[in-house]
Amino acid sequence: MSIGKKSGLILVLLASCAMPGLAQDWGAGASIGLTNDVEHRIGVGRFDPRDANAWVDFRLEDRVLLRATFGSMKTKGSKAGQTAEIDGEEVVLPDLKVGIDYLTIGTSYQFWEGDYTSGIFGGIGGYEVDPDRVEAGLEGFRDSKETVLGFHIGIDGSLRVISHLSIVGRITLHKVFSDTNRYLLTANAGAAFRF
Repeated sequence: MSIGKKSGLILVLLASCAMPGLAQDWGAGASIGLTNDVEHRIGVGRFDPRDANAWVDFRLEDRVLLRATFGSMKTKGSKAGQTAEIDGEEVVLPDLKVGIDYLTIGTSYQFWEGDYTSGIFGGIGGYEVDPDRVEAGLEGFRDSKETVLGFHIGIDGSLRVISHLSIVGRITLHKVFSDTNRYLLTANAGAAFRF
C-alpha cells in the first residue's frame, strides 16, 4: 500500500475517532496553495502551483494543538532548468515535474487575539516522491522515486468568520530527506472547522 493510501486511511480513522469526542475540541480543515523550491534561492515569482492538504487536529492544552496533515504537492524537479550534456550537446533541461505526497504529525502553539489567532508549528512526516514520466534520454535527470522522512516548520493565522468556521493562511517550510535533499516552501489558504 502506498504512502498516499496509508495516509488517507489514517486521516479517515482520525476523523472517525473525532465523532465521539466532539466535546474534546477537535478541528478539521483543508487548504490549497503554491509551492516554491527554496534550496538555492527564494523569490516571489518562483512559486508554482500546487499544494493541497487536509488536516485533523486535537487541542492538547489551552494553546497547544496536535495536528495530522495529509497533502500532495507538485513542483519542479531538482534538475529542472539546469544545463546538461545529452548526446554530446549542451542543453537546458525542461521543467521536469515531481509529485510529493506527504503525511505529517506536528504540534502548533497558538496566540489568541480575539477573532484572530496566529501560531507557530513544526513536526515530522513521511514524504513519497514520485517524478513525472519524461521523454527518452531524460530519465537520468529526473528525481528518484522514493519514500523518505522529513520535517516541517511554519507559521499560520486564522480569522474566525462564524462561531466554528475560520479562514486560515499558512506558510510551511518542508525539509525532505530525499536523494536531492529538497527544501520546499508552501503558501496556503483554506478553511478550518472547530467542533
